[in-house]
Amino acid sequence: MTNRSVPAPPATRELRGLALYREHGAEIEPLGKGVYTVPGCSGGSYTVDLAVFGGTESCSCPDHARHPELTCKHLAASTIYRAKSRAKARREQAERTASRAARGSVAPLAAAL
Repeated sequence: MTNRSVPAPPATRELRGLALYREHGAEIEPLGKGVYTVPGCSGGSYTVDLAVFGGTESCSCPDHARHPELTCKHLAASTIYRAKSRAKARREQAERTASRAARGSVAPLAAAL
C-alpha cells in the first residue's frame, strides 16, 4: 500500500503569491495606475495597489491589515502579473519594430540590382 501525502502549502507569502498567480493569474484584473483586483483563494477578491507612482503598497485582504509591513500573497501575485504583462508588451513592441524595419529594408532593392 502506498502512502500518498498531500503536499504542504508553500511556506512563504511570496511562494503563496506565486501559487496564486499560477492558479488564478488569468483572473487578475488591472484597474489602472498600478491597481489590480486579485482573486482570493477562498472566493471573493481583493484590491491591490502596487504604488507604482509613489506611496505605500496596499491590499484589502485581512493578512495585509494585520501585517502591513509584509508582502501578502495578493501583492506578490499582482507584482508577478504586472512584470509578466510589461515583459509581454516589450516583446510585442520589439516584434512590431522588427516587422516595420523588415518592411522598410533596402535589402530587397539591393538584391534586385
